[in-house]
Amino acid sequence: MLALDLGTSGAKAALLDLRGAVVRGGGGRPARASAGYPTAVPAPGAAEQDPRDWLRAARESLQEVLAVAGPVRPAALAVTGQMQDLVVLDAQGEAIGPALLYSDTRSAAQAERLRSLHPRWEQRTGTRQDATAIPAQWMRRLEEDPGLARRAAGIVLGPAGHLVQALGLGRHVDDTTASAAGLLDLDRRDWDAQACAAAGLPMSLLPRRSTRVGELVGRTGARAAAVLGLPAGIPVVTAPGDAAATTLGTVGLDPGSAYAYLGSSGWLARVAPAEPADAPGDAAHRLALPGPDAAAPELRIAALLAAGSAAAWGREALLDGAGPARADALLERRAQERGRGPSGLLALPSIHGERFPVRDQALRAAIVGADATTRGIDLYAAVLEGVAHALAHGLDAGTQELVVVGGGARSAPWRRILADVTGRTVRTAEDGEAALVGAAIAAADALDLPHRILPLGARPGAGATAPQEDAAAAHAARRSAHRALYDLVAALPGGSEG
Repeated sequence: MLALDLGTSGAKAALLDLRGAVVRGGGGRPARASAGYPTAVPAPGAAEQDPRDWLRAARESLQEVLAVAGPVRPAALAVTGQMQDLVVLDAQGEAIGPALLYSDTRSAAQAERLRSLHPRWEQRTGTRQDATAIPAQWMRRLEEDPGLARRAAGIVLGPAGHLVQALGLGRHVDDTTASAAGLLDLDRRDWDAQACAAAGLPMSLLPRRSTRVGELVGRTGARAAAVLGLPAGIPVVTAPGDAAATTLGTVGLDPGSAYAYLGSSGWLARVAPAEPADAPGDAAHRLALPGPDAAAPELRIAALLAAGSAAAWGREALLDGAGPARADALLERRAQERGRGPSGLLALPSIHGERFPVRDQALRAAIVGADATTRGIDLYAAVLEGVAHALAHGLDAGTQELVVVGGGARSAPWRRILADVTGRTVRTAEDGEAALVGAAIAAADALDLPHRILPLGARPGAGATAPQEDAAAAHAARRSAHRALYDLVAALPGGSEG
């Protein structure tokens, strides 16, 4: 499978075989490639990209992959990408202006008006809506360009959808992307007509929803040759948006599956049984997973604005600028001296504000509980515990083990802390582009290919770190106090502007 992920900063592509391994060309070089594209910031809060850059990067990365692989005919082109972008198309399928990205925050006033016009918007969609929601983005564009609706022939909601329509295969969107956009009624598993009406968005402009995890939308033809340089006749499969594709490629989409990402930011993603859209919730994002009806599982994402960046701050501020390896060595020595268990401190890692378990862009970080014996390494351990507790607030009883990926997963002491704080066995996944693996799984299933592609976290060789019973119990006893600390810090002068 030729898998393509059109992400936030660029395109990634790889050729995977039916076992999920990257094909190797001459000299053993792996058939994978990437090509970047810029994000423009023409005004405060803006985040824009040129859809033509997406097509260029897709072509460059795919052509490099095929050049490395040598003479081979892909069984499919599987496409995923970033979600919740607004791309307005004219009658020729060309973008009218730039794409507004999911991180563009200029439409706060419009989002507020939408909540007034459609009081049940968040209850219908099952998640909190803000300035980045597509109805709010459309409303602002319409206010700035009143003739836009007349010139528009359709919209797509990300680079994957734009690429597919550029290939002449129509406008498509998966339910995860539609859900992230603030346009999907979770209970009805259909467009939220009231949200569209409130935003002045004609429903005739919306793309066709794909309800399967992988949807065969057509085959490459003359347009694919012109746009991507691909031969005719290759099946084109739309995989779900990047959040779902990454989950599929890391742990699969069965309820109870979960993984944590420890990069500069962090998140915990888990697959959960469906609930009514207006069920009491928390600050986690609730996204639909593709399925025939509202009984299909959901993807819950608890997103932290700082994980690895909080650890980096801790090393700089608390450990005299120690690198990751030195910090890990100090943690190992501390564990030998004191054993596993809580540091005795409580920490919030919110150096950039927070999105979970509260949404407060102005929240400040905090470490409480120090005394005269507290050392810098104790404070650093507390920071790592704080990240682990923040992720643990997003778990439920159905999650038995946790796959962890990202740069932070390379730290054995942090894995032990995560296992003890969550009370779950932590498994590390082999290195790989999870979204590409997920796209390949989606395509192979859609085409009924006899594949053996396993999610990265299920492959042999994944290391396991079990929680220590006493340490896990001690951390569990502190969980409610950690959650209360967010509210206490927000109430302090300067603790939050919210």
